[in-house]
Amino acid sequence: MGFDVTPYEYEVLLNYPDYNHPNTIHLWDSLDWEIISDGKAKFESTEKLGDENFDERSKVWWNAYANNGTTIGNIVYANYGTEEDFLDLEKQNISLRGKIALVRYGGVFRGDKAQGAEKRGASGVIIYSDPADFVINANATFPNNIWLPKSAAQRGTLLRTVGDPQTPIFPSKDYTFREFSEDSLRNSGILPTIPVMPIGYEDAEKIMKVLDGPEATWARWRGSMPVTYRLTGDAVFRLDVRSFSQKRKIKNIVAIFRGSEEPDRFVALTNHVDAWVKGAIDPNTGTATQLEIARVVKEAFDYTGWRPRRSLAFCLFDAEEFGLIGSTEFVEEMLRSIQARAVAIINVDNINGNSTLSVKAVPLLYRAIVKAAGKIGHPNPSEIQNGRPTLLDSWRFYSPKGPLPGDKSVPSIGLPSSGSDHQRFIIYAGVPVADIRIESAPIYTYMLYHTMYEIPWTVENFLDPSGEVLVSAGKLWLELSFSLSTNLVIPFGVDDYGLFLGEQFKKLKTNLIYLGIDTIIGEKVFVSMMKSLGKAITDFHQLSRAFQQIISSINSGDRSLTLKQIEQLNSRLMSIERAFILDYGIYSERSFQRHSIFSSLQNDDILNSGGCFALIIDPVSHLMIAETDAAKAEWIKMIKMGFTRLQYTIESATQFLQLDGF
Repeated sequence: MGFDVTPYEYEVLLNYPDYNHPNTIHLWDSLDWEIISDGKAKFESTEKLGDENFDERSKVWWNAYANNGTTIGNIVYANYGTEEDFLDLEKQNISLRGKIALVRYGGVFRGDKAQGAEKRGASGVIIYSDPADFVINANATFPNNIWLPKSAAQRGTLLRTVGDPQTPIFPSKDYTFREFSEDSLRNSGILPTIPVMPIGYEDAEKIMKVLDGPEATWARWRGSMPVTYRLTGDAVFRLDVRSFSQKRKIKNIVAIFRGSEEPDRFVALTNHVDAWVKGAIDPNTGTATQLEIARVVKEAFDYTGWRPRRSLAFCLFDAEEFGLIGSTEFVEEMLRSIQARAVAIINVDNINGNSTLSVKAVPLLYRAIVKAAGKIGHPNPSEIQNGRPTLLDSWRFYSPKGPLPGDKSVPSIGLPSSGSDHQRFIIYAGVPVADIRIESAPIYTYMLYHTMYEIPWTVENFLDPSGEVLVSAGKLWLELSFSLSTNLVIPFGVDDYGLFLGEQFKKLKTNLIYLGIDTIIGEKVFVSMMKSLGKAITDFHQLSRAFQQIISSINSGDRSLTLKQIEQLNSRLMSIERAFILDYGIYSERSFQRHSIFSSLQNDDILNSGGCFALIIDPVSHLMIAETDAAKAEWIKMIKMGFTRLQYTIESATQFLQLDGF
């Protein structure tokens, strides 16, 4: 297309199964080992689905970075494998030591399930998708409907970090020292030391049927397999996982369409290009849409000579599925350049439904996303018939509770701290991000996630039979990118940031008082810290309102400034999100997490705060389970330091809002 295209290559640690000898599960029947699972989906090829979409490797179930090996023992059913679930087992005096944990997908990241079981002495983990979570109608599973068939299993990584685990902080280039061996990564909990494999619920049912121990009496522990859910039993199983790790080359592609006035600044449209099997949904719905946007941009230039004010960067990242590896290595290599030049990252990982938007974003982008969504017609005829003609209308209908208090114009927008390649840009580099998808509602319908059934037929018959869903997603993606790259002043919502911080501050205060943290650290100290932090947020919000008025008046044409003043405004706008970055991490144990607002929470399944401020919430969660006075004292200290660091970054951001002379 004539873009400036640059490949970025890295050598990273990846992990693969032995496709010729898949993972297996056997049951000891007193004389010999009986096969329970051969580690492969049972698939009858059909002309309708297209035989070319399936091969023997498509059938193989595996979790990346599972440890190679064999373990023999009883099975303990641990529900979703959350901290709460493991504690429930302990209350029943059921130990995981030397046992194989059977857990179902959902609740927490699969790598956390494995680590939680491993911490309690489990010798292996089996993960399955329970039909209660993935099947609405057992008589209408794929290929008759989108529900998960009994012989399908979700693949996925177990890596408990992001990027190449051997080269944290630095890009995995030829010159980079590999700080950690695979053994040290397993011993440190970054990779599991035990065998782990996924299975379909057909095989999980076979396992559950032979368990003869106590019944799982809690309602939330019972799925919908036609068996009695039991916690354990005397049956002996053998889990064989055959995997190997290997350093391999990965390649990112970045294609630049140069801007006319500020070519050194760019708005990035990002997607990843690796998949677990065929990947027709994840990521190819996003990849195809991204490529089509590039074609449209090039065609507009060919016909009219049009260029945006700022450059557009089309970024295709590799090895996302293994743990955001391609994007992380890119951010680590290009960190200083990205922080100086990137206006925003707009990520579309995949498009997996046809009803409503699902958005994660920073407050700076809320209004721009809402405005863009209001311009895009809805691709689903049933939504239009029900009086929802735009993407914004359905988004507001299905997700009306937004992140801003008292403002119903902004629908639900999630925190941008996890999920896809945008993550490293926000929590490590401080670049504003949005992650946008179209999903189905009101029922979550991406049931074929990471299975062999993500094939073109699925997209064309279930996801987008009209051919309009991906088009609408592309229009939204392009409209938002167009707004950010062409407006004279970058259309960030700084006032929304102030509103957001105020709301999150209220939630933080309520949670800490509910947990008794005010009493633990001393009410006088607590009141002083909260008062000081509250004032900093109020000061930020007051200045952000005035700043927002300037942005709006200039972009609407009601006010004029010199080009030099415009440049100063844009430089300050691009610095606001960066101001929340703590160069050495939110605290010493989490150097990868550097954003004082949006760094991901480490143990939120304990507190269920569902919010921001990991630099305070994380130490609180550690304090709640600390067993010694020394450990408690250390975490109390970290809580106090968290308040200091948070206020420091808020005041740093506030400095960019002080506009004397405008």
